[in-house]
Amino acid sequence: MSSSRGYPKLKRRTPSPPPPPPRRERGEKSSKDDANASDSAPRYTAYPTTLLVRNLSQDTRPEDLRIPFESFGPVNDVYLPRNYHTGKPAGFGFVKYRNAEDAAEAKHHMNNQIICGHQISVVFSKEDAKRPEQMLAKEHNT
Repeated sequence: MSSSRGYPKLKRRTPSPPPPPPRRERGEKSSKDDANASDSAPRYTAYPTTLLVRNLSQDTRPEDLRIPFESFGPVNDVYLPRNYHTGKPAGFGFVKYRNAEDAAEAKHHMNNQIICGHQISVVFSKEDAKRPEQMLAKEHNT
C-alpha cells in the first residue's frame, strides 16, 4: 500500500515553549538573587521615571507639584509647559523621578488628588518632556 492515497499532508507543529522556571517558596532566594544582592548598580524595572500630571490649574507653580511628589522619593525635575504662542500654562506638567519605583508609588498615591483646587490625573509619560528648544527644532524640521 502506498501512503499517498490522497490524504492531505499534515502541517508540522511548532515546538512547545520552554517550561516556566520552578516556583520558589516565599522567602526562598534564588542564585540569581544572591548574585544581584552584591551589585551596587541601580535596579531597573519596566516602569518609566516620568509622570504626566493632567488637569492642573492655570496658577500651579513647579513647587506646588514638587513638594507633594517629593514625599515619594527624590524628584529630578518638574516641568510645566506653556503654550509657545500665548505663554499661558498648558494645564499639564511632568514630574521626573530618579527611581522608577518612586514614580510608580507616586502615580498610585497622587492620582485623583487635589492640587491648587483641581483634581489631578497622574499617568506614566510615554516619553520624557520636551523642552521649548526641542519643540522649536521639531517645528522647523517639518
